[in-house]
Amino acid sequence: MRRYGFTLVEVLIVLVITGMLASVMLPRISFYFEPPSAVLQRAIEEASDLALSGTPVRLSIKPEGQTKRGEIHPEALKQREVPADSLSAFLGTNINRPVVLEWQNIEMKNLPEGYGWRFNPEVIYFYSDGSCTPARISWAGRNVSEREAEEYILTVTGYCAKLEKK
Repeated sequence: MRRYGFTLVEVLIVLVITGMLASVMLPRISFYFEPPSAVLQRAIEEASDLALSGTPVRLSIKPEGQTKRGEIHPEALKQREVPADSLSAFLGTNINRPVVLEWQNIEMKNLPEGYGWRFNPEVIYFYSDGSCTPARISWAGRNVSEREAEEYILTVTGYCAKLEKK
């Protein structure tokens, strides 16, 4: 009489192989959540690097609705040519290709996403000597009260540390 089926050893081998494949693949396909402090530190380092390369940078908040919280908005101080006719007519001179400095929107790779950010002071400047405006930064996700918001302190050297709640 012949029996059809698998032995216990064969079933265990298949389970072990399946478990090893799952342990290798699961970290690659699972979603990775990065804490806001890590994303914020990378954005500060990127803004500081841009400023060190000779382009002053400022970060401000673009508010969402009536709240003081909003999305982080990066800008750089760049040159823009002004039409010679308008400026020379205003100044009464004949100037060729006048240039003005103005804050222009820039793209940053490591900018934190979301509308839960707040700065105090409202604008953080990054200078070409590697320093920045010291600031208090807070982040609150959706349905998080002001008391529960995560708070960070940004030093003049660009170091960002999380403040612990009492």
